[in-house]
Amino acid sequence: MAEQQAPEHRHYDPLTSDGPRRKKGLGAFGIALIIVVGFHVALFVYLAGQKFEAVMKEYHDDAVDVELPPPPPPPAVVQPRPPIAPPPDVTPPPPLPIPPVKERVEQTAPPVISNVPPVPTNPPVRASVITKPDWARKPTADDMARYYPDRAQRMEVAGRATIACTVTAKGSLEGCSIVSENPADYQFGDAALKLSRLFRMKPKTLDGAPVDGGQITIPIVFQVPR
Repeated sequence: MAEQQAPEHRHYDPLTSDGPRRKKGLGAFGIALIIVVGFHVALFVYLAGQKFEAVMKEYHDDAVDVELPPPPPPPAVVQPRPPIAPPPDVTPPPPLPIPPVKERVEQTAPPVISNVPPVPTNPPVRASVITKPDWARKPTADDMARYYPDRAQRMEVAGRATIACTVTAKGSLEGCSIVSENPADYQFGDAALKLSRLFRMKPKTLDGAPVDGGQITIPIVFQVPR
């Protein structure tokens, strides 16, 4: 058999070799690139042919005629109406009757005002104070023991009280009130008011008749009952 010749192997060098040759042709990318470049060239030529002119506005100093409305006419002068005279056959009204004015009499002297208060016809009789009573009856030792305050008696505390009373025409005492009591808080004043019912005094007389209204102050001394 005849020996077959082995195919020749070429060594590819990426630095020195141009590589395998490709088929010649623009392809789709090349066609698009040519279209874009042509569009820009046509746009540049169009813009270069245009002339840029500044638009200037012209202004004139001519005055503008403005028509104003005519002024209003002056107001008409109003003539006063002449008075109308009444007809001669109308009688005037009768005058109104006016009563005569009475003459006014003025007093020149000022009125007299008295500042003196009126004197009462029956002045109040001031009650007299009895300093030396004439007793017809006074409380006894048994009365003093019966009305002696319980608390003071239990604690064997002595005391005193003063009362003021009004003497009636019968000689009894009424309207009594406590003037003082010592020591306090032991009810010696209340005991003295109870004993006031046992006092009797000969009534005061005026022109031989007994009278009311005498004032008397009675001190009462309390001793512890034995």
